[in-house]
Amino acid sequence: MENTLNVPVTFNENIVRKQLWKYFYYSWKKKLPTILRNLCYTLLALFIFDSLIGNKSRYDFLRFAFIFSGVVCIFYLIYFFYQKANHSIKLDKHIDELKGYHPITELYFDENSILIKSEQFDVRSIWKKVTYEVSNKIILIHIELGTVFTFLVSEEETNQYMEILEFLKSKTKSKNK
Repeated sequence: MENTLNVPVTFNENIVRKQLWKYFYYSWKKKLPTILRNLCYTLLALFIFDSLIGNKSRYDFLRFAFIFSGVVCIFYLIYFFYQKANHSIKLDKHIDELKGYHPITELYFDENSILIKSEQFDVRSIWKKVTYEVSNKIILIHIELGTVFTFLVSEEETNQYMEILEFLKSKTKSKNK
């Protein structure tokens, strides 16, 4: 007997809104180590450059490094709030668009592939191109299609949450470390 799973997911505006905001914060949380690492590398390069070229005291360099770090942090805070406002506008447009379609999305899992079918899109992929992550009771299913297509499924949306998770664990690899 072939192992398959069919999961209907009904559209709920509040759940989708909450999912997409959690995904926004999740993606920024994943970017933070890279931002901090780049800041450290920049400060290291400035320190090396100052050591080789500069003839000023260490106090001047430390003051400059502190001011530079503060300016970079302020820049990233401004960028974060700009992205948050932009995300809010796009989220409202996306939800308004989704309201006009059929409210059910169907997930089909079988031995060879995954199919995500809705009125807006049909995405099918073999398991080799699929990875998943779990964050705060939301499953992020990533499908490589040239660019990454991410589909979110939360525990609130379906009563088959654990079956989806077990199927994904058996067929694909997790991105969680």
